[in-house]
Amino acid sequence: MQKATTAELKVTNQKNVLSYIYKVHKTSKSDLAEKLGFSRPTINQCLKELEELKLIEKNGYFESTGGRKADAITFIASAKIAIGVELLKNSYEITAINLYGDIIRSVRHQCLFVNNSDYYTGVCHSITNFIDSLNIDTDKILGVGIVLQGLISSDGTCVTYGKILDCTGLDIKSFTAHLPYPCQMIHDAEAAANVELWNSDAVQNALFLHIRGNLSGAFIVNHTFLKGNELKSGVIEHMTLVENGNLCYCGKRGCVEAYCSLHALLQNDTDIELFFQNLRSGKRDEVRRWNIYLSHLATAIDNIHMLIDYDIILGGILPKYLEPSDISLLHRLIKERTAFPTNREFIRIGSHLTVPNAKGAALPYVQKYLDSVLK
Repeated sequence: MQKATTAELKVTNQKNVLSYIYKVHKTSKSDLAEKLGFSRPTINQCLKELEELKLIEKNGYFESTGGRKADAITFIASAKIAIGVELLKNSYEITAINLYGDIIRSVRHQCLFVNNSDYYTGVCHSITNFIDSLNIDTDKILGVGIVLQGLISSDGTCVTYGKILDCTGLDIKSFTAHLPYPCQMIHDAEAAANVELWNSDAVQNALFLHIRGNLSGAFIVNHTFLKGNELKSGVIEHMTLVENGNLCYCGKRGCVEAYCSLHALLQNDTDIELFFQNLRSGKRDEVRRWNIYLSHLATAIDNIHMLIDYDIILGGILPKYLEPSDISLLHRLIKERTAFPTNREFIRIGSHLTVPNAKGAALPYVQKYLDSVLK
């Protein structure tokens, strides 16, 4: 094996020091030397260079143990900022996050989605004003991730299928023409699943079901998304669940979307809060609709499990209203239907349901940057 050059060793040492500071948030020179096994001169040189790069700073002191107080060295979370934007039918949300993935600010604008240049110009103007309101140097912005309910090309530059928002063919140039930052688009289920992946290394293999007005999915394999060819993987919403069944927005009949989305449950005429209030109080119509809904969802999940035996993570709006008894009932319904019954409970509710999807669109920029400076 070829021996590392002095320059390569210097970079490696710097990354190891920064990675440790990032991980523990706050440390001292003596702690770094002890944990990393580096000499004091090496630690001092690395810290000097990292301070010059404005990635770390001295921030207070540790309590004295008898001698001079040690400087507290911290990672500068705001050294870089990533922006996420989610475009919906009647609104859009803009979110800024730091290098720890913490939300700095998030704002929502009520605005009807229209697939034309005026709309995109207006959104970009809002993004620019939002960034200005953060009072930071614009060279800190890593990029802008844009969440859409639609299938996105593998490079994030084009909407290959956007029936919900009627934006098939939308090109990233509609945004980069107005924004001087890297931009990419992302499918809504993947954006929501990004938040789960960011907060838990334990999520290695799973199917993420994003259930809100519409339904979408994302396959997670080895802690990342399984990519398809022309289509993304995990588009379970357009698998046929009921032959010649209810009409789906895609034009087919009997899709999972037509039976397992919130639109299907609420039938477009019921407030979700009112529905679950009535359900929990035992109202007959809501109980009937809920049982039918869970029956269809159980069949859909069983079909998915025949394809790949991964755990199911429920995200979106619906899981906020679920109780443990609902998950138990869903497991029982699946067990009644499947050819291969199991007592293993493989369905769980996502851990970060209240986090904006826009955060999940910004996280890839943060991860890419951290990989470049820490690894």
